[in-house]
Amino acid sequence: MTATPKPKGRHHHGALRRALLDAVADIVLEAGPDAVSLRECARRVGVSHSAAAPHFGDLRGLLTSFATEAEARLAQTMKNAIKALPPDADARGRLAATGHAYMTFARDNPAHFRLMVRGDLLNRADPAWRLASQEAWRPLADAMTSLVPGISERGLRARLALAWTAVHGFCSLRAEGSGGDLWNPEDRAQEVADDLIELIVSACAMPGDGD
Repeated sequence: MTATPKPKGRHHHGALRRALLDAVADIVLEAGPDAVSLRECARRVGVSHSAAAPHFGDLRGLLTSFATEAEARLAQTMKNAIKALPPDADARGRLAATGHAYMTFARDNPAHFRLMVRGDLLNRADPAWRLASQEAWRPLADAMTSLVPGISERGLRARLALAWTAVHGFCSLRAEGSGGDLWNPEDRAQEVADDLIELIVSACAMPGDGD
């Protein structure tokens, strides 16, 4: 993903908002979320800082919009995975699908994946971000509730925490290159991912304290 600079001789970019968001992705992949600045994004797309600012207000607004896009992409990836299941798929299959979808999202959207959990950089009161994050959470929550109907709120929270942290941790470690023996060669990484999700689903289906 590369930001598209403004064509020479034109005062207006034409798709400035999209270009600035693409610039965020480029910087995140090159140097991490903390390296992003509104001024650098504007420079990369060939406009002034003052021309870029009205689209997002400030850096926090820019990063929040980028994270909102990330949540929307994650939600759609999960919905597509569940929709692709056979009609007779059970709750275990739906929960497994959300895990595989999260891994697919992390692989296909590495910059979005790295920034979306950086709450310190975002405006968490932003209505659009809040709605998008709720939509991204819903497929996992619904699948978990179907897996263990009637479970207590405490038991549900524990299972949601287990599923999310395990899958997110897998994606993070793999993205950072840690634990290379687990991920290489590629077919081994897929095998580990499949086995991990199977273990998560089995653990979440078991009764336990707080149920």
